Amino acid sequence: MSRNPRNQPVKALVIGAGIGGLTCAIALRRVGIDVAVYERATELRAAGSGLSVMSNALNALSTLGIDLGLDKRGQVVESFTVMDHRGREIRDLPFKEVCEKVGAPSVCLSRSDLQEALLDAAGDCPLHLGAAATGFETDDTGVTVRFEDGRSAHGDILVGADGFHSAVRGRLVGPETSEDSGYVCWLGIVPFRHPGLAPGSVRHYWGSGQRFGLIDIGHGRFYWWGTKNMPAARSHAWDGTKDEIAQAYAGWADEVRAVIEATPPGDILAVPSRDRTFLERWGDGPVTLLGDAAHPMLTTLGQGSAMAIEDAVVLAHTLAEPGACDDLPLALRTYEDRRRDRTRAMVAASRSMSDLEQADTPEQRQVRDDYFRLTPRQELARRNEEGLTFPGIPDPEPRVRRNLSPLERWYWIADRTSPLNGVIRARVHGPLELPLLRRALDVLQSRHPLLRVAISGDEEGEAPAFRPVGGRPIPLRHVQVPAKDPEADAWWEREVDERELAEGIDWRTGPLLRAVVITREGAERGEDVHDLLLTAAHCIADGMTGLSLLREWIELAAQLSTGEEPPRTSRRALPAAEDLLPHHHRGEAGAAGLTALLERDEEEARRLQPRRVAPSHPVPFDRRRTRMVHRSLTVRQLGLLVGACKRHEVTVHGALAAAMVTAVAREAGTPEPAHFSIGSPLDFRGELDPAVSYDEAGTYAATLPSRVLYRPGMPLWPMARAISRDLADRRKRAEHLSLVNLLDRAGPKTSADGETFMRYMDEQGPLNLCLSNLGRHDFPDRVGPWHVSDTQLVAGISVTGAIVATALTSHGQLAWNFSYIEGIVPAPRAHHIADASVRTLLSAVSAESGASDVSG
Repeated sequence: MSRNPRNQPVKALVIGAGIGGLTCAIALRRVGIDVAVYERATELRAAGSGLSVMSNALNALSTLGIDLGLDKRGQVVESFTVMDHRGREIRDLPFKEVCEKVGAPSVCLSRSDLQEALLDAAGDCPLHLGAAATGFETDDTGVTVRFEDGRSAHGDILVGADGFHSAVRGRLVGPETSEDSGYVCWLGIVPFRHPGLAPGSVRHYWGSGQRFGLIDIGHGRFYWWGTKNMPAARSHAWDGTKDEIAQAYAGWADEVRAVIEATPPGDILAVPSRDRTFLERWGDGPVTLLGDAAHPMLTTLGQGSAMAIEDAVVLAHTLAEPGACDDLPLALRTYEDRRRDRTRAMVAASRSMSDLEQADTPEQRQVRDDYFRLTPRQELARRNEEGLTFPGIPDPEPRVRRNLSPLERWYWIADRTSPLNGVIRARVHGPLELPLLRRALDVLQSRHPLLRVAISGDEEGEAPAFRPVGGRPIPLRHVQVPAKDPEADAWWEREVDERELAEGIDWRTGPLLRAVVITREGAERGEDVHDLLLTAAHCIADGMTGLSLLREWIELAAQLSTGEEPPRTSRRALPAAEDLLPHHHRGEAGAAGLTALLERDEEEARRLQPRRVAPSHPVPFDRRRTRMVHRSLTVRQLGLLVGACKRHEVTVHGALAAAMVTAVAREAGTPEPAHFSIGSPLDFRGELDPAVSYDEAGTYAATLPSRVLYRPGMPLWPMARAISRDLADRRKRAEHLSLVNLLDRAGPKTSADGETFMRYMDEQGPLNLCLSNLGRHDFPDRVGPWHVSDTQLVAGISVTGAIVATALTSHGQLAWNFSYIEGIVPAPRAHHIADASVRTLLSAVSAESGASDVSG
């Protein structure tokens, strides 16, 4: 990782001295970064063409106090008119009024004039000509670039601003093909006057498979461009004559024919019109891209130079943020994230508008002309404003950079020993493309700081800490299952059992979340079915967090499926849960509350001597793996259970926990009354200061043990009532908040002393039987075009339990999943306990309600 810890100026190597490269050099120097520019050409000669520097680019430059004086070098746009090929007006566009609204003009000028302005602003910035980059290597000190003539240069970061044929991009992504637009583009600049052209005019003329642009660039000069549909073999190497161009525009408006006639043949350029498939990832390590090297686009919107300028400005602001230079790769990924949506939209809009304007059939031309004639002026102004508005510089991205709290540290220590993952699953019915889910996952990650972290470990005595990571997307694995496979419907259980619970997440590299999509094509009446799994390390996500993230993922995919680009704005970076406890649960008051709680619990444990799930076999901590048994209650069974709980004034959680205790006690052959302990995680988001919402990632639950009396032959309901009342009383006393402080007092400080704590929890701790009931969750049955069902949670156990069940009510059903440590509880025993729990519950419901059958 390239860092700059010495408080020395960062050195940037910029490859390419075009508009993007020179602007980048100017912008980076404004924020105190040393810059050297390397250009493959042996002299700087701008091609004889013109361009537009739009309002958004000038506003971007102004955020760094940069004024290039372009209005004196070129011509401010005063009018923008679309004509037919004979010069009859199709539409006068509200362009100048939009420029005035956004607070900056748009200026048209020659490329050479813009280059001259940029060179003046760059001043004494080192500029090395004849330096053709051939490759680069990165290491912990930064990046070294090699050049064709044998030279090399070393810097902290490398910015590839070397255009469409970027050598830096080629090194990053390998060989690529270009996307041909289907036409050639001719360009020229010439001194020109015409009585029909007012100062500052921009004219676009449309024909059949042809267009023409005529733009005033000031000082008596006009820039013109023309396009004509033709096969790529001809457009990529056009070798025609000026007479051929003139013939192509025979019969067009007088000023079109006149400007072509006025241009010397040697001053006319012919270039292919092409772009590339949009590149979602622009860099790696201390290397990034900018301008056409990152996102080449067609010239239809005239925004190519403006996008390069915006890139340079945003890069400079990002590198100037506090702490950015401590982790340069992360800063570069942040810059890329900030620019990706804007540039993707511009590339797509340029391509779309090019296809529309280059229409070559009567029907297509009618659609094109009617679009501009009939669209309300207000709507045209709104669309222009979107392009001409610089999005601005976002506030510094919220990032988590802190030591793990005692609670998080314990989860991490347990996870290092044996995987401690939580898995959320939902089934999506309907057509769902993997690239759509990939994009949605990227947006999800950009919104949550804890999905962009790794953990620095304590192998060398360093306290474990969250550190932000950039450029590491959430892993997405795709599994395709034949629809006719007899195990297809339960394939997700296999994936959870064999992969998601069994394999830890790489906390060293991050991110601490991964995703799986299991697809069965044509599984239901010819419709595809997809099981979506999100697996998260427990130190960044509890069950409620997982549910929220899964729902957001699906909803983001639905937005993207309509063409909408959801915002990537990051939520706040929260401190640890311990630091958000109410004041009376911190410091001495918190310590006193915890002491009182522990004394009560220890006295109760001595008096009741509650029993635990006895291990069938000893299993070393580092070999413990969680397995699962899936069970559920149908709509009818759930309805009867809820009704019975209301009549007995117990919670559903109390009933489920009582059924589990009964199943464990009977399985152990308990012949006489005895107390058993069962843990119940209680969510405390709403009790923090400030409160934490369910759409913010983190782990916010504390597990309290209930020691309940089992009497052989006793009905379920008294035990369910005892559990319900015990948890209500303990929540009223805020014991779950006191318990958050326990790990600071008694938990392991490092991995080295984790073994002792694990052994205590394993042999004497009260939580080797647990039930986590997330209750009724309003997970939508429909999201966008899809039907959603079967949402549920599976919890990993790691080192401190034997059986943990999770319950979740959604889509009218209750999913009841039993996790167990393989070996400590062999699979037949786990299935027996799960079945006995369900059977005990349904028998109690059946006996209480008088229903003879609650099996379905």
